[in-house]
Amino acid sequence: MALRIFLAVFPPAVVQEVAARAIERLRRPNDGVSWVKQENLHYTIRFLGDLGEDGARRAAEAAHDAAARHASFDARLATLGAFPNPRRARVLWAGLAEGAAPLEALARDVEAALRRKGFDRADRPFAAHLTIGRVRQPGPDWTEALERTGTSFAGEGDAARFRVDRVLVVHSQLSPKGSIYTPRAEARLSEGARSSTSPRRSP
Repeated sequence: MALRIFLAVFPPAVVQEVAARAIERLRRPNDGVSWVKQENLHYTIRFLGDLGEDGARRAAEAAHDAAARHASFDARLATLGAFPNPRRARVLWAGLAEGAAPLEALARDVEAALRRKGFDRADRPFAAHLTIGRVRQPGPDWTEALERTGTSFAGEGDAARFRVDRVLVVHSQLSPKGSIYTPRAEARLSEGARSSTSPRRSP
């Protein structure tokens, strides 16, 4: 039986709520955007697609191998943006004011570990972004809305701060009500130096 698998970092619920508030400020009736459910907001480290049980096991081993090489670190949501750009948006996202560099380093090691486990190279380079919506009807220019909402988003302070301390191996199941994510395994980063201002919460 094929399992749709991806590796990801999930912010804690309080940070997902911060991103969800930004979604509500951006949302408009009939806006042609498929907005991500609050509990599904995450940073995709690597999408692997349909795997058998052996593939899922090897993916978990790769995640453990890579995570063990990294200390946990602080991150903070801040900016909003779009791919390929706000004027021709297809994906709307939240970026990181802190933590992008260590997250990118973690993703590079995950990629290398996956290659050692027999997986193909990723289709595109990793970019530290949290998808908040997928634009199904391209056309509108999102520049002004993203800038306006991003100002209040950047002012969330410590509510937007979190500790990256694990990579999850997630089974994604499609349903009429949206994707259902079920963690199959988690790979913990080492503790490292902990910031006194960062809450320690589980995804």
